[in-house]
Amino acid sequence: MASPLESHPDVQALLRDARPRARRPLGRRERMAEGATALALVAAVAGLAAAAPDSASGLGLGAAVLVAVYAVAQRVVFSIGAGMTSPTQLVLVPLFLLTPPALVPLLVALGLVLSQLPECLARRVHPDRLLLQIGNAWFAVGPALVLTVADPGPPSFHLVPVYAAALLAQFVVDAGASVLRERLSSGVAPALQLKLLGLVFGIDLALAPAGLLVAGAGPQTPYSILLTIPLVAVLGFMAREREFRIEQAIALSDAYRGTALLMGEMLEADDPYTGGEHSQGVVALALAVGAELRMDAQEQRTLEFGALLHDIGKLRTPNEIINKPGALTDDEWAIIRRHPADGQAMLDRIGGVLAEVGVVVRAHHERWDGGGYPDGLAGEAIPLAARIICACDSFSAMTTTRSYRAGMPVEDALAELRRCAGTQFDPAVVDAIVAVVGRDMPKRMAELVAA
Repeated sequence: MASPLESHPDVQALLRDARPRARRPLGRRERMAEGATALALVAAVAGLAAAAPDSASGLGLGAAVLVAVYAVAQRVVFSIGAGMTSPTQLVLVPLFLLTPPALVPLLVALGLVLSQLPECLARRVHPDRLLLQIGNAWFAVGPALVLTVADPGPPSFHLVPVYAAALLAQFVVDAGASVLRERLSSGVAPALQLKLLGLVFGIDLALAPAGLLVAGAGPQTPYSILLTIPLVAVLGFMAREREFRIEQAIALSDAYRGTALLMGEMLEADDPYTGGEHSQGVVALALAVGAELRMDAQEQRTLEFGALLHDIGKLRTPNEIINKPGALTDDEWAIIRRHPADGQAMLDRIGGVLAEVGVVVRAHHERWDGGGYPDGLAGEAIPLAARIICACDSFSAMTTTRSYRAGMPVEDALAELRRCAGTQFDPAVVDAIVAVVGRDMPKRMAELVAA
């Protein structure tokens, strides 16, 4: 099963875009930025090499073999959000300990470029994107600096504190470079990118001791690095299995969205007001309010589905009650008040994401003061998405024209929301609605109210 992080809507969007993006050439601005990043890497290596003037003497056939194995390991890809990780730490540690550390960032860049050549030849990656691989080697600058300054000599387990400092420097430089690049190129939030990097760093940390063992055998057996290839092959098999599970998770997410939309259409067919115009208005306003309250992508998805399906339980309510022109009897009101629980029961039968949405659907008629139904929840015990839907549902109902009455003017509806803030509605949600309506009214809210 894919990890919960791969179920995050933002991560799934990045994963969906990864392959098409790889086939596109770099834009002019991106090409200039990546060119500058590559030049900065070369300058950093030149500075490190100047501090270790004998560094070039350590290169040879062993270094070439290490670079080749690094390129092979790099082709084992675990997709993580906008980027990926590979079991290259197995080779990176021997690279640093068996070749001049000052030159390792360039050797890593060479290995990264070599790993992408087959993809370019197969036209799965645009040749422009080879330039990205040079910038991707920046993470190696941190440990190169530590090891160049420390000059620890041949591999030894007594130098583990130095190696730990080098690994920490790798993580720090990698985090800084990755957060900055992804923020500029893909708009990925730093907090999400750091979560994704946590997985990368966990894999690197787990593989570093094995790399240290290989490096320890290196001076006596220069080509011991070749013994890691069977392990890399096993990891490659696991990576392919994981990619398949991620694709299944994305397909399942799409299926949930399709199911939600289909149920919304069923509701619209049953009652065009409840399922169509009204629900669409509630969805649009609820999402704007969710953004105003800084809900994250996962919360916004739950809010969107909840707003779309908040009245889905009315499919179990007789139409003669829903469309009754006169006052309802107590028994009829009891049936109407079952629709939040009926909606949850329907969504529970589907399960997964929609079961989570069912909790919101059940609570969308709860009141801030505890006087709502079906469970009498109060305050923050009511899910935030349900509090938003409750207020947006009421605003839409007040401002929408029905066959038996005209819609209320927007200012009057806002005044009613303010009057009921702290009793029926969450005051913070009311403030957000007022802010959204006031800001968007010139362009958008007229259409929303008309719906």
